[in-house]
Amino acid sequence: MSRTSVMLWGLLLWFLLGCIFSYYARKRTGPGIAEYFIANRTIGGFISAMTYSATTYSAFMMVGLVGMTYSVGISAMGFELSYLMGTILLLVLFAPYFWTIAKKYNCISPVELLSKAYQSRLLGAIATLFSMFMLIPYMSVQFTGIGYLMETLTGIPYRVSVFITLIIILVFTLWAGMRSVAWTDCLQSIIMLVSSLMLLYYIMNHFMGGMNQFYKIIQSNHSELLAAGKMPYQRFLGLTIPWLFFALTNPQVAQRMFIPKDQRSLKTMIIGFATFGLIYTLIVIHLGLAARHIIPVVANTDMITPLILEKVPTALALIVFLGIVAASVSTINSIILTLSSMCTVDLYGQYFEVEEKSKLMFGKIMVPLISLLAFFFSLGKFGIIVELSVMSSAGLLALAPSYFGIFWHRRDLTAALSSIILGGLTTVAIYFTGYYPWGIWPGVWCIIISTIVFIVISEIKYLHKTGLNKTN
Repeated sequence: MSRTSVMLWGLLLWFLLGCIFSYYARKRTGPGIAEYFIANRTIGGFISAMTYSATTYSAFMMVGLVGMTYSVGISAMGFELSYLMGTILLLVLFAPYFWTIAKKYNCISPVELLSKAYQSRLLGAIATLFSMFMLIPYMSVQFTGIGYLMETLTGIPYRVSVFITLIIILVFTLWAGMRSVAWTDCLQSIIMLVSSLMLLYYIMNHFMGGMNQFYKIIQSNHSELLAAGKMPYQRFLGLTIPWLFFALTNPQVAQRMFIPKDQRSLKTMIIGFATFGLIYTLIVIHLGLAARHIIPVVANTDMITPLILEKVPTALALIVFLGIVAASVSTINSIILTLSSMCTVDLYGQYFEVEEKSKLMFGKIMVPLISLLAFFFSLGKFGIIVELSVMSSAGLLALAPSYFGIFWHRRDLTAALSSIILGGLTTVAIYFTGYYPWGIWPGVWCIIISTIVFIVISEIKYLHKTGLNKTN
């Protein structure tokens, strides 16, 4: 059997296995939008940890971060570990509170917290549309990662590859909503971790002569990759800062704080994600460093992983290929489902008085519509994977002050709306013009401007309000 046939049959078997998971999830799925979008807050700790990990780690890791490490070396590890530590800190500090108030006020979508905290349906609508605008490019990145891999390993044209991805996503997401996504995510995360470990073991022993020899080769032949300054500090900050707030500002992971069945399950989710994230990051960094020795010169760093997989046995290439496909599919599924819940709850449900059955139907209609938007965007192959991912996260930083403002008694609706709009416009303008004032990256400008706007307007409105009260 040819290598292409093996890849295609393997992909089909993986898809059928995912369908079985989705089928049983469907049998456990009850009626209502809370059941469809957040599994009625009944997911256990282990499944919560796995779906959080699979949602967070996507093609960005095994395709994007491998390529980044190949290019800038150990600086990439500093960037990724900074994200991991920032996410764990935010989860420890905010997840218990968000889980509690989401359950108390029956919040389904993450921006519904904002709507209820600021008592404004307009804020929820603006945050929904803004998130949609920022996350379409990030979803397209996952299509792109699978498209590159499938084209390289199977010979299937890029456009056909991303169309196959679209079909898989629709089946896994539409069938049973969050329960299906969470269960298939558990399968995906296991495949991701096991396949990356197998690839690392093979590369270290087959190409590098063992782990000890690997370190000697990198130190003697590629010492520049070990220099902390390989990545300019402006770029390091520009890439890192958007990801520090990822757990709050990216709705697909923020919604994961709603689904654990109790506080104990939430704690297990945080610990499980921290463990998974550390192991997976170290694996990917080692793969990127090894790739620099195995393939000395590659122009498009997004092609590093596909080129490496061409050099390993077919069975191993298949397992790793499925791991990357699984990572990408799980991320897209989660984003689509979350955006669909936001459109349903914070747009359709807020502005139209309809029954729950109609809301659920609307949510299911939004799933293929959002999927198609990401699919068509991916056909353009805009930018490299790391940069597109960070651009999306940089723009979503405009939501951070509003989320932190939930804990501040002087928070103000006008301040929240203004910070989101001005911070988002700043990010988009900088990326499209390519002009970075003082060399500062868009994400940094976004958080600075949105925070200043939020605080200043909130203070002005608070002083005005207290002044009026004293007068009266």
